[in-house]
Amino acid sequence: NMTRSIKALQEIFRDARATVAIIPAIIGILPIMGGAMLSAPLVLEASDELKLSPEKRTFNNYWFRHVWEYTLPTYPGIILIATIVGIPVSQVSLINLPLTIAAIAAGILFGFKGVKSSFSSSSPLTFRHVRRNLGEFVLNLLPFFAVLLLTLYFKIHLAYSLAIAVCGTIFYYRPPRQLVWRLAKISFSWEIVFLIWGIMIFKEVLMVSGAMNSVAREFIQLGLPPLFLILTLPAILGLITGYSNAYVGLSFPILLPLFQASAPNYSYVMMAYCSGFCAVLLSPMHACLIMTREYFKADMGKLYRLLILPVAIVFGTGLIFMGLTFWVG
Repeated sequence: NMTRSIKALQEIFRDARATVAIIPAIIGILPIMGGAMLSAPLVLEASDELKLSPEKRTFNNYWFRHVWEYTLPTYPGIILIATIVGIPVSQVSLINLPLTIAAIAAGILFGFKGVKSSFSSSSPLTFRHVRRNLGEFVLNLLPFFAVLLLTLYFKIHLAYSLAIAVCGTIFYYRPPRQLVWRLAKISFSWEIVFLIWGIMIFKEVLMVSGAMNSVAREFIQLGLPPLFLILTLPAILGLITGYSNAYVGLSFPILLPLFQASAPNYSYVMMAYCSGFCAVLLSPMHACLIMTREYFKADMGKLYRLLILPVAIVFGTGLIFMGLTFWVG
């Protein structure tokens, strides 16, 4: 079923590279914790003909999964910014739009550098052809869409939604018991379980102890320049927690006087979010990064070397737009 769904998507886009990027980007529209693991098996299948390294597979799945998090109002971080700063959600999305554009461009540039794709199809690309293949794509991934429906509409935890979908798929297709057991053994990893468990405990300890608030307030009391605080405080909290809601919720109330010195300083708001999120993308505490790396068995050092320049491009884009705002203003 997975193979047929990928082939249907490739019939629409006519390029395996586009398919590899679009799959996690589609998943990324939905703010699901650990969503990168939903797209990972599909990316693995779609990237088979491209012969990508484990690091590039990890990068593409991880990077394109997060390109919308700068702008989409479905993400709690965007709503938090609007609530704390007192500006419309649409305004937050608009000022962060250059970051999403930069992220997509950087992902294409570095995720598929030196990667060639060939595709041949006897069918012309017509509306009927697209509709048929889109229908086949959805039909063959019904268990996956069932997970999305259960998680987003019925508000069932992702773990339980996955269990329901897996049980339903087994009941419907009735595969041999030996096959089910073998797939379960291949798919399960104690390393991922303990890694995520450790990360969540560490985050909880930081929050409950008040360590994050102490760090933030110490920075303010040092009397550092406003721009330095805007660039560093969200980044430090983002790197430590690996969680967007945490750095926004902890740093933005403290930085609020800088955002509202006169009228709302949108460039400061954008840059604070950009700085924090760039740190989140590089954080070893980021669950999506840890799980995706483990799934594709990527080398962490090589993966970081692949991540650093795209992150720098997004960060540089934020700096350029902030500078332009000051120059024009």
